[in-house]
Amino acid sequence: MPIEPTEPPISAGPNPDELKVFDHGFVRLDDSMATDLSVINSARVSFAVRKEEMDDKDAGLIKFLMRDRHGSPFEHNSFRFHIRTPIFVAREWFRHRIGCLTGDTVVKFEDNTGCASAPLSKTMEELYRMWHFGEMNGHRLSEDDEHRIEALGSDGHSIRSIAGELRIGRRAVTRCLSEGSTQLRDARWRVRKMRLRVLNEETNEFTTGTISDVVDKGYQPIYSLELEDGKSIKATENHRLLTDEGWKTLREAVGLVGSGFDARATRSCRLLTNGTKAYSDRSWLEARRNEGLSVQEIADRAGCSYHTIRKWLARHDLRFKPEERNFRPGDRPWNDGRKGYKVKRTWTPEWKDAIKKARSGPNSNFWRGGVSSERANIARWTTEHAAEVHFQFDYTCQSCGSRGGLLHAHHIIPVWADISLARDIGNLISVCDACHKQIHRTQASEVAFAERFEEFVGKAQELKDLPVRKGYRLMAHPVAVASIRYLGIEQTYDLCVEGPWHNFVANGMVVHNSFNEESARYHKLADDFYVPDPAAVRGQVGKPGAYTFESVDDELAQETRERLQRIYADLYTEYNTMMEQGVAKELARAVLPFGIYTQFYWTLNARSLMNFLSLRNSEFAQYEIRVYAEAVERFFAEKMPVTHACFVEFGRRSP
Repeated sequence: MPIEPTEPPISAGPNPDELKVFDHGFVRLDDSMATDLSVINSARVSFAVRKEEMDDKDAGLIKFLMRDRHGSPFEHNSFRFHIRTPIFVAREWFRHRIGCLTGDTVVKFEDNTGCASAPLSKTMEELYRMWHFGEMNGHRLSEDDEHRIEALGSDGHSIRSIAGELRIGRRAVTRCLSEGSTQLRDARWRVRKMRLRVLNEETNEFTTGTISDVVDKGYQPIYSLELEDGKSIKATENHRLLTDEGWKTLREAVGLVGSGFDARATRSCRLLTNGTKAYSDRSWLEARRNEGLSVQEIADRAGCSYHTIRKWLARHDLRFKPEERNFRPGDRPWNDGRKGYKVKRTWTPEWKDAIKKARSGPNSNFWRGGVSSERANIARWTTEHAAEVHFQFDYTCQSCGSRGGLLHAHHIIPVWADISLARDIGNLISVCDACHKQIHRTQASEVAFAERFEEFVGKAQELKDLPVRKGYRLMAHPVAVASIRYLGIEQTYDLCVEGPWHNFVANGMVVHNSFNEESARYHKLADDFYVPDPAAVRGQVGKPGAYTFESVDDELAQETRERLQRIYADLYTEYNTMMEQGVAKELARAVLPFGIYTQFYWTLNARSLMNFLSLRNSEFAQYEIRVYAEAVERFFAEKMPVTHACFVEFGRRSP
């Protein structure tokens, strides 16, 4: 039964560019550069043609572009909306992000020791290809071998005879005949497991997060931002950057005036970058001192030596006073009070570069052609997770009970038996070197071990942080912006980041997803809560994936509305009380429900807007966001009537 509210959910606002939505919400068109004529001029620029007015022929061109899904001419139109909506609606909205980075932007990843070396870094374009298409397959056959296998197979040769004649494994022959060319293999699992460097915004220390999606955001206007230390990044004007004053879009951070080649910066700002070592940062050392940590405890926290901490404490005039020291026998460093010493050898940049060239790429004794096999990838993944497994099994061989020594993370269910468990940490168990050799003597011994320890599958879990973390702990530090310039239209991408901190390090700078929401961390939220219209109170009928929503009876609808109002009032009273007692806003907000209103700015091009409308102004979308999408579509139809009409005519899908 469709929802038919007793009051219109959308009504006129105080000005033509605003529509009121529900009881306390609105959709406001803050600014736009969008016309049907700009679509025409963008499409005809290849022929050096520009028009000042549209005619019927131009309307036909837009229809052609929409029908054949030529999307780029629509990307040269932009809208900026100011939205006020309940939080639960905003969460649905935030999937449609618009701040983006170019494909050559380098994203930082860490290894299991906390180091982010250059080989671990990936560009946004590389991540997109790995996520959606895969990566080079180390087991891939040559094109000649593939052609020979296909020819022999078409002649009726058996897999066994083909493998014997070409001296190729039967599995490879089977894959080639059943799947065709195996140039690429799935790499999404690997992107998910890569340790993305992110910033803990509470402690200002870098930690790791995980990628949940890599998004193609199409062609958009791009600006290049350069810092005084030489770092640079190319992003859209609405991509959010972390400044020393908090999160700001690129336009807000530099006070960008104008657009395109006429744009210029009007204010100075400093962006937080990656990253200084914690042990050399005075504020970090002082904070650890105030916590009452000893020199050794500070060193353990920073991931460096005792003597390094002493040196930097002295340099920042934060030495421990004699009465604060509590030396035990053997604690005093052997060279305490002695003069320092130096190594006479000097490593010049030229010498370092020569060593690097002599031991990298094909010159390395570890070189195996540049592409790892699937089995090698599984082995590397197992090694990376071995420390977590051994910690959870108390560094004890689960087969013979011996503790310590050389341990292996062994697959309980063999890889050859079930490849889907090859990268499941719950399928790993700790065994000593001797037991590991015995297990792998034959397939029968592997099966016997699997049957014996089958109940251990799922015992090991992924750990966020091991008790002892290797590598230096890093802090973000601010660097001033030197210049900004417009580059033109380029392909853009964005990342979805899981975890408590939705940011990542790109080209050495801390960047964020593209929404800038009203923050209850900095100010008190108003007591505006969403109370649905009686007709909008609905019940869910049917099974998940095949259910429908139907209106409930009047009595239950009114009871639900009253219950919501009562709960809202009680929680807002608790929210006020906590702040009056001195609890910080950022903590007191934890009691507020999803029904409270928030607001944010939303900037996107016409193509992205049509994608949003096709998904959210649909009968399958949630009722509340569908109402907001309808309000947005009214502005779209007003600014680009021909484009909107074609959008509707061709099935409401984004070109």
